[in-house]
Amino acid sequence: MAAPLMSPGPPDSGALGKLATGVRFLIDAPGTVHERFERYGDLYRVRGRPDLFAMRHPDHLYQVLVEQASAFEKKHTAFERLSRVLGNGLLTSDGEVWRRHRRMIQPAFAHARLLGYADVMRDEAELLARSWNDGGLVDMGAEMMKLTLAIVCRTLFSHSAEGQADGVSRAMAALQDTASRPDLLPAWFPDPARARADRAIATLDDIVLGLIRQRREQRERQPGVHDDLLERLLAAEDEDGARFGEREIRDELTTLFLAGHETTAQALTWTWYLLARHPEAEAQLHQELQSVLGGRAPGFADLERLPVTEQIIDEAMRLYPPVYLMARRAAVDVRIGDYEVPAGSEVVMWSYWTHRDPRWFAEPLAFRPERFAGDARARLPRCAYLPFGAGPRMCVGKVFATIEAKVLLATLAQHFRAELTSKRPMGIKPRVTLTPARPMSMRLSRRG
Repeated sequence: MAAPLMSPGPPDSGALGKLATGVRFLIDAPGTVHERFERYGDLYRVRGRPDLFAMRHPDHLYQVLVEQASAFEKKHTAFERLSRVLGNGLLTSDGEVWRRHRRMIQPAFAHARLLGYADVMRDEAELLARSWNDGGLVDMGAEMMKLTLAIVCRTLFSHSAEGQADGVSRAMAALQDTASRPDLLPAWFPDPARARADRAIATLDDIVLGLIRQRREQRERQPGVHDDLLERLLAAEDEDGARFGEREIRDELTTLFLAGHETTAQALTWTWYLLARHPEAEAQLHQELQSVLGGRAPGFADLERLPVTEQIIDEAMRLYPPVYLMARRAAVDVRIGDYEVPAGSEVVMWSYWTHRDPRWFAEPLAFRPERFAGDARARLPRCAYLPFGAGPRMCVGKVFATIEAKVLLATLAQHFRAELTSKRPMGIKPRVTLTPARPMSMRLSRRG
């Protein structure tokens, strides 16, 4: 085998050049990255401390996420910023801590539990539909965030989010902004964004720690009443009989507040947007819902009979993947494709551009749900489509999120259509998740 090559990339442009590039990156990160992919190829290197490797080819992503996953860790600059919010939870932890937490959390997403979760998802969607009015204006992003927050609270924590949704949404927005931007000011310098993040973390801590302490008091009075993730975390013991501490439980619950409702809410928001811009796809959706459900709310058993609904959501997540990039740090020297990635280097896998590559998806900017019909996904290259990641660190809640998106769309779309109030295309705002650049203002029309 030939010796690995040094990967191409932009030349060192000095301090002023790096500052200018940094500003441009803050303004339009996806566009800046795409220009570099077009100039330097599927894998390029940005020299720095540490060096950064950007990737988009499915083969390279498969090597990092699956084949050589043990050569990489999550000690990436992006995760260090995110860890200020999430602590050492499942999303940001590594090694034995991650394996221990994964073992404890996985049973909460077992197939038997998903049956009950689907009923809760349907009921919360019906509740939201009853609060909507014919001709009413809504911010669809805010509505989907409120809905998925209520579901994650009920299914995983047996807790109602009533009265807390606005506070959590504001906190999450502040944390998204902070975690997705680099620190340009020293820690001692007053920074309004950092102050907002500190207040947001305090808000979330009040809610999450309150849940933990309230449950502990309930367990003392009435043990065995609940059977949810929070209960498992409180009762869990490792091989030495040690239990999770309050901070460990806080980190996992906060992680699930973000990962358990934010990503699905964004996927559904973009789905409503695309349906409003493509009436032919919307008509196919309603035809399927009428044929299969006939006006009744969907149950778990109905989901496999809704292929068009699934294809629409899959295509929405191809064009607008909530998790639009994945980051790692090389723990050892490793070869990716033909190139050497030295230990300590940071790796960013831009699945956003993998999903929009014409080599894997014909007419990649077109919204074509039928591209996921039948076994089309199985014919794609490995890691050409990965809205939930891949390999051992694949999202633990993938099946939960997939069921949730289908149940919510199938339930709500039977009651209402949603039309955009502006014909101006919606831009993207890449934060921790891929969010709309402005509120998704939509007018509701009651169906039937």
